[in-house]
Amino acid sequence: MNPSRAFHPLREQYVRQLIQLSDERNRFLDVYFPDYGTRRTQMGKLLSSYTHALERMLATPDEAWPDIVLIGSRVTITYLEDSLSDTFTIVFPDQADPEEYRISFVSPVVEKLLLRKAGDVVTVETNLETFHVRIEQIYPADEPVAAPNGGKRLGS
Repeated sequence: MNPSRAFHPLREQYVRQLIQLSDERNRFLDVYFPDYGTRRTQMGKLLSSYTHALERMLATPDEAWPDIVLIGSRVTITYLEDSLSDTFTIVFPDQADPEEYRISFVSPVVEKLLLRKAGDVVTVETNLETFHVRIEQIYPADEPVAAPNGGKRLGS
């Protein structure tokens, strides 16, 4: 085993995520999506896609990892309808704090961003509106963000 792989902080973080999401998938769905229906099914599919992507990523050297949005990433997005931008960190629901720009991966916006790349444009549909956002920048969890948050506040 390559020693640099064993001690890379992001690798350790992603391994923990993989274990947590694999081992506690059903409990997670029961807690956050107790009603069986479309929303729970969508989240189940997202969790499966996410864990498979992590498995594939972790099977490669760190330097070969794709630059995609993951839980723990800080992301800058632009709302295309009004050109406002937001920068926030994507976290698990129990770590969400909108005042600290820590947004849960189950929020409608962030859910659409997971596993996407910088430059991707996604359509977000909520109960109230439909809008489009472009991923401007993805910062790994341990990389500082230069730009302050200056746009809309996302909910958790």
